[in-house]
Amino acid sequence: MSTAGVGRRLVPPRVQAGDSVAIVSPGFGAVGRWPHRAERGIAYLEGLGLRVKVMENALRSEGWASAPPEARVADLHAAFLDDEVAVVLAGIGGNHANQLLPLLDFDLIAAHPKVFQGFSDMTVLHWAFLRHAGLGGFYGPMLCTALGEFPAIHPESDRSLRAAWFGAEPLRYEPAAAWTDEFLDWEQKLDLTRARELHPGEGWVALRGGRAEGWLLGGCLETICWHLKGSASWVEPDGAILFLETSEEAPSPAEVDAYLTDLEQLGVFDRAAAFVVARACGYDTEQTKQLYEVVVARTEASRIPVLANVDIGHTDPILTLPIGSRALVDVDARRFETLEPATADA
Repeated sequence: MSTAGVGRRLVPPRVQAGDSVAIVSPGFGAVGRWPHRAERGIAYLEGLGLRVKVMENALRSEGWASAPPEARVADLHAAFLDDEVAVVLAGIGGNHANQLLPLLDFDLIAAHPKVFQGFSDMTVLHWAFLRHAGLGGFYGPMLCTALGEFPAIHPESDRSLRAAWFGAEPLRYEPAAAWTDEFLDWEQKLDLTRARELHPGEGWVALRGGRAEGWLLGGCLETICWHLKGSASWVEPDGAILFLETSEEAPSPAEVDAYLTDLEQLGVFDRAAAFVVARACGYDTEQTKQLYEVVVARTEASRIPVLANVDIGHTDPILTLPIGSRALVDVDARRFETLEPATADA
């Protein structure tokens, strides 16, 4: 793929029954703070026939980050070095994964490629691993979020994760039949009182027609513009199918306009092959309309295909996207799929 500073993408080995999943907390300390969520997520993983290893510092919850950066990095290094571990799974996101970047041994990570999965603030590590180690991470559910859902993980989140981790075929994405962004307070354990309210799926939205092939790159818009733009872990988007989502903090359409203007002025949309926009968390109908107007305006000069309302962010379900994989977007046909398996034969 033609990304500056990135060579051939390392494809992690396919996950097998009996493999281990290492739980890490590179950002916020949700695993220790909300153990009921972690317990549910672990039970889900064990139900997949996997063993779970909670890394030494993953249960720490010390303020706005789980632990000091050195401890968080030590857990990541130990997980990648462990031959029994096939998946390194983040407990949750946060806002401080950027503290790990100067401490990471990218040669170690490149020498032991594994599925590394998370979303939101884990965008920082996905881009850094791709840029410096050539490893494409998996943008998808985390232990304490979708995997810890009550009474069970959303079926589409489950299906997509299984296909990405265990499947030997390219991934075929479909619009969600139902979705939710309802907040039930984990601190009060309100999430254990009932299932979250679901809304009927509206399908994917064509903002600009067209068809493109490329390689998957993306993540949380705020994280990219706060922590990656201008950094040594920036990945050039030449030929990429760029996917972007906004966080549970629901930045306004005006704020999104400012972030996308930054990317427009960097030439991101001129260099990308297509743009996939997530369903926005916490938006009403009018905000969603304004968001779409902003996206169309910021990509008008590039005229790239744009597909919106895709389940790749802070709403549930959440699809699992293998960053760096070759993919196809056909907006008019409402097709979004990879052109290769997410993992490789062991």
